[in-house]
Amino acid sequence: MSDIRLYRRLTLRATALTFSALVAFSAPVLAQNTEPAKKADSVLTRGDVESIVRDFITQNPQLILTSVDAYQQRTMQEQQTAAVEMNKDRLFRNERSPFIGNEKGDVTIVEFFDYNCGYCKKVLPELQALVKEDPNVKIVFKELPILGPSSELAAKWALAAHRQSKYFEFHSLLMKHQGQINADVLTRLATEAGLNVDKARQDAEGTEVLISLEQNRSLASQMNINGTPAFVLGEEIVPGALPLSEMKVKIQELRRKNAATGAPTPAPTPTPAPEKK
Repeated sequence: MSDIRLYRRLTLRATALTFSALVAFSAPVLAQNTEPAKKADSVLTRGDVESIVRDFITQNPQLILTSVDAYQQRTMQEQQTAAVEMNKDRLFRNERSPFIGNEKGDVTIVEFFDYNCGYCKKVLPELQALVKEDPNVKIVFKELPILGPSSELAAKWALAAHRQSKYFEFHSLLMKHQGQINADVLTRLATEAGLNVDKARQDAEGTEVLISLEQNRSLASQMNINGTPAFVLGEEIVPGALPLSEMKVKIQELRRKNAATGAPTPAPTPTPAPEKK
């Protein structure tokens, strides 16, 4: 109900602003009609103008809805940009978060994902190709389990694998897995990834892992991220799966922006993505 009330308030506000703007725009018509009484029949009164504007709004309601949608989108973008700026360290430089690519790269991409998300699974090869082609990119992974208890369990095991420096090996196996995720599946994949399974099972319920997940949820909430995958590049939040070609375009745009603002660009020191043995 709160969203509906907000939308109605925004619609009324947009309607009022449109009405006022059109009336104000029409004001010169009133002012110009100051000739003698012989032209009195051609003079538009304020009531005439208001009636014309009211009829226009009634006959073109989609314009008001479009205005409200644009206002909502602009407001959300402004809020997200502010949230990214406020949480830069937690997003891009959090030591708890696993990553692939160049740790000191000039561009960092943050991905919020869920292990049960089909689009997240599809985008992983794109991310691997990106760090292979561009040695100055860092990709940070943020588990955001929103698709049920099995997503939560998988995220915990992945972060437990990170504590054994086997994150990407386990992450890749889990992303390639098709079908239900349960304790048996996680145990089998952990064994394939070379994990100490008993330690992983214990760490998955440990404080460090729980803190990492809670931080991820907090970040996502602040930036109004409620679906996966979602990417953060610079100050931009991009929902949905990004094709490799679009990633490259956005990276170049970010580099041009950084160059224009004098942001430092460290020299490439490649850190290749771990390969499955």
